[in-house]
Amino acid sequence: MSITIRPAVAGDGATLTRMIRALAEHHGYEAHFSAQPEDYEKFLADPAAINGALIACWNGEPAGCATWQRSYSTFIGRETIYMEDISVLPDYRRKGIGSALLRAMARFVLDRGAPRLHWLLMAWNGEARRLYAEAGAVIEDGNCHCILEGEALERLAS
Repeated sequence: MSITIRPAVAGDGATLTRMIRALAEHHGYEAHFSAQPEDYEKFLADPAAINGALIACWNGEPAGCATWQRSYSTFIGRETIYMEDISVLPDYRRKGIGSALLRAMARFVLDRGAPRLHWLLMAWNGEARRLYAEAGAVIEDGNCHCILEGEALERLAS
């Protein structure tokens, strides 16, 4: 059995939609998932996009993805890469695909000359925590993810 990883390209929007929807369902956020294939196609077709994705295939079949975006660390004074998600379709979990995607992201970051890959970890996700710890990631305590959207966003902006 083989894992191959490639950059997502225009035409992969439906594949990304399926994988990221599966992640939303796994996290219990399916009610918040609204992305459509054309949403992903916009950034996949943009040569100046600030985000991108890698697709992992298991024996040629799309099995998982990692999505990323360019970020900037004011403390470091350089571009860093923020990994938005790693998603592996349910039928392909526990085959090393998540680890392979994380390694590919590390190579991608170094190839860009960036000094850091960073992401958020859901506190309840012990499986992901183990994967990231085994990879050597520093997992901080006490940080949380804040979201400002909808009416609260509009109210604050007015």
